[in-house]
Formats: sequence, C-alpha cells, structure tokens
Amino acid sequence: MQPFFIPIISGRKLFLSITQPSSMPRYENRLSLQNINPSDVLAICYSSFQKLGWTIKYASKDKLVAYTPSPTFSKSMEVITTYAEGELIVSSEMINDELMDLKKKNQKNVEVFLAEFEQTKRSITAATIEANKQSIKQLTTETITAAEQEIKEIAELNEAMNLDKGSLTVTYAIIGINVLVFLIMGLQGAGVFEANGLVHLRWGSNYGPLTASGDWWRLLTATFLHFGIIHLALNMYALFSIAAYLEPMLGKLRYITAYLCCAILASLTSLWWHTEPVNSAGASGAVFGMYGVFLALLTTNLIPKKVRGALLQSIVIFVIYNLAYGIKGGIDNAAHIGGLVSGMLIGYLFAFIIKKEKKQQTASWVVPAVVLLSVFICGWYLQQNKTSAEERSALLFEIKNAGYPDTERFNELYNQFVALQDEAMRVYDEYSQNITGLPTLIQEKAMPKWDEAENIANRLQKLDVSDELKLKAVAVKKYIGLRKKEMELQVKIMQQPVNATVFIAEQELVRQDIEKELIKLK
Repeated sequence: MQPFFIPIISGRKLFLSITQPSSMPRYENRLSLQNINPSDVLAICYSSFQKLGWTIKYASKDKLVAYTPSPTFSKSMEVITTYAEGELIVSSEMINDELMDLKKKNQKNVEVFLAEFEQTKRSITAATIEANKQSIKQLTTETITAAEQEIKEIAELNEAMNLDKGSLTVTYAIIGINVLVFLIMGLQGAGVFEANGLVHLRWGSNYGPLTASGDWWRLLTATFLHFGIIHLALNMYALFSIAAYLEPMLGKLRYITAYLCCAILASLTSLWWHTEPVNSAGASGAVFGMYGVFLALLTTNLIPKKVRGALLQSIVIFVIYNLAYGIKGGIDNAAHIGGLVSGMLIGYLFAFIIKKEKKQQTASWVVPAVVLLSVFICGWYLQQNKTSAEERSALLFEIKNAGYPDTERFNELYNQFVALQDEAMRVYDEYSQNITGLPTLIQEKAMPKWDEAENIANRLQKLDVSDELKLKAVAVKKYIGLRKKEMELQVKIMQQPVNATVFIAEQELVRQDIEKELIKLK
C-alpha cells in the first residue's frame, strides 16, 4: 500500500488574519514613521496596495490585510500592515500550508511594499487620503460583520463536531503503537525502506493461507505493520488529518470501534479478493475506513452546510485519487475499498446515534451491534474458506526455516541435488531400450552424478540452517548412499547371474530403506 494524497481540509481564517499570525512561513519588518499624521498611515498603505495590484481584503482600526496575486505555478500570500506607536509593521505570510520559504518570497513582498509605501507617501494627495479613509471605514465594517459571522460558524461547527472539547488521545495511541511496532520490527530485520516480507509474516501480516487456517488474528495485526518508513509515515499522517475532526465528533469509544472494525473488514476484503495469496499489511484499510465514516457523516445534516461542502470535496478528492493510484501493481486496493465501504456503513449508523443524542435519546445498542456484526462476518467467512492443514504446515515450515542465514543457499543446493538425481535415474529409461548395456550406463553415467550429489550433500550439512533442514541434509546424504548401493547391486545382478537371488533380496531391502528416506525428504 502506497503513499496517500492528503487533502487540505483547513485554511487561513479571517479571524486569524486580523488577530494573530499562524505557524506558516512568515517575514516581518518595521518602519519608523516621523512627521506623519498617524491617521494617514493606513490610507497610504491602502494606495500602496492598489498600486501593487494586491487585493485588499480586510481592515480593522489599525490593520490592513491584502493578498498578493496568484499567477500560474504560484500561490497567493497574505500581507498585513499594522500601525502602532509610531511604527509601521509589515508582515508577509504563506497561507497554503507551505513548510518553508526557500525563495524568500515573504521578504521580497515586504521589501516591495515598503519601497512602494515610501513613494506613495511622497506623492499621495489629501483628497486621496480622505477617500481611502472612507474606503477603510467601510471595509472595517464589512470585516467586523464577516468576522462575527465566522465566529458564529465556528461556534456551530464546535457544537456539531465537539472540536473545542474533544481530544486525540486514541489517535495518538494508535500512532504510537504503529511506530513502536515498526521500530521493534526494524531491529528484527523488517527493513526501513525495503521491507522483508518474511518478518512481516512472523509478526502477523494478512496472508491468506495462514489467516484462513487458524490465524484469524492476522486480520487485525496486519493493520499495525508497515512495509517501510514511508508507508508508515504517510498512513499515520493520513490518519491524523482525519482524526482531528473525527475523534472529537464521534467520541473515543465509537472512534476506536470504527477504526478496529474497518481494519478487520478491510483485511477480510483483501483476503476475499485475492485468489492468489498476497502478503498484505498496513493501516491504509483502516484509514480508508475512517474517511468512509467521515464521508457518511458529511452526507447528513449533522455538520453545518457551509463547512460540509468544502470538507466533502476534500474527502472525495482523497478517495478518488488514492483509489486511482491504487490501480497500479503492489497496492492492495481491495483493502482500501473494503475499508471505505465498511466505514461508510458504520458512519451512517453512528450518524443515527448522534442524532438520537441531540434529541436527548440513546441508542447504546449500535456500538455492540457494529462489533458483533463485524466479528460474525469475519468468523463466518473464515469458517467457509478454510485452508488445508497440509498447506498451512508447509508454509509454517518455510517461514520458520527462512530466518536462518544459509536457508536460501540450502534450497539452491537442494535443487541441484534433485537435478542430479533425475539425471542419474534416467539410465533406467535408457536401460529399457538397451538391456545389456545397463551396467555400463550405471558406471559411466549414473555413478558420476551420484558422486556430484554426494559432494552437495556434504556441503548441505555444513550450512547454518534450522534443525529440520539439518535433518533433511542427513537424509539426503543417506538417500544418495542407498541409491548408489542399489545401482551397485543392479550391476552385480546382471554381471553375476549365479548369485542373482542373493543380490535381488539385498536390493529389495535397500529399496525399502530408500522409501523411508524419501518419506523424510518429503
């Protein structure tokens, strides 16, 4: 599962613009003013903004707020002028969630404005100053009205979503668990950038043959495992982005219920979709579930309409972008869709609860019902789609052995042994066409192959592998010796017909031992 396009749900508010700066990149400079009427300063600023072509948006008794143009491939910035105690304070700030101002655009804005202010101060007429004062007075009135409306909307939003009272305790706990698991897995070789899927399998990733043969808990544990630090960081950022709204609104019990239920249902959808098993892990199914919950809530009237439209647009863009991006290989889109759909269904149930609570009614049965239904669906599916015990045993054996340093080399050498065995045994096919030439075929073609295989068996016994593979190496060595003895007896049977009965009886005992070793190898 791959990086997310994170929706920008929040933006710069009018109330913040006229009261305090935010934490985005900002630059400020001050100009000491002498021999100038204080009441004229903002009027001069007004004309300076107009000459620069910057849009004047808000005003108060001592501030003017304007926005720079936003040409192609650039974004508007906010410039604020404040007159206080004989100083003109000019600040420029990026307002589109930028992290850094590498090109020092804010500083350039301030310098350009101050230069224009000096020129305007010398050339402005009294009539223009008076006209600007009237415009500022009108804009101040409009700003106050807009700010009051914004405060009212914020109050309505807080009442609907509990933003001022809620906390993100559960979200921080989820993020903390994911980070802690990632760090511990990293120490065990899971990989920081390039993932080691074997470690993930051991820790509980969602792998069909194991999940469907008894490891039902993988539906949940897979949600806390990640294939690399980028995978982890983007999933956690996506979760945090939505949690800032969702956890306060739902409350902790409903929030964690939605997260965990969406997690297991997303994993189940992945299990159902992939007919060829995939090693799946990551929180993205659960995260998509939380976006599905929020999407459902946004299609109701629980959230004020003005805010609802912008949020709904961001969520839809997020969902469409990530599902489209997930079409490429290596991304478990099935889990994304499963999480999204289950999240929406849970979201509508929770909307029902919230509406009941606003009417001073309760619907306490909904949360237990969501949990029980999710568990029932998962249990029923796993019961109907069990993996055989033989397949499970083979997988567990492979997983267990794969952790030793020489396991891969062991498998390579073992495959070479099998190839040599096939070549050595091929003499019997040729023997059917050349019965008298079998002794020669065995001595010239088969025995050299068994000698090569014996050298490989000696190398297998020296490798650092599991106890099971060490026993397998011993069985290979014994099997090769028995095959050589069997063929030596076959040569004696054909070359010494007088004693053939004795040799045939001995050969039969050898072949019984060969069958025993083959069982061990299998």
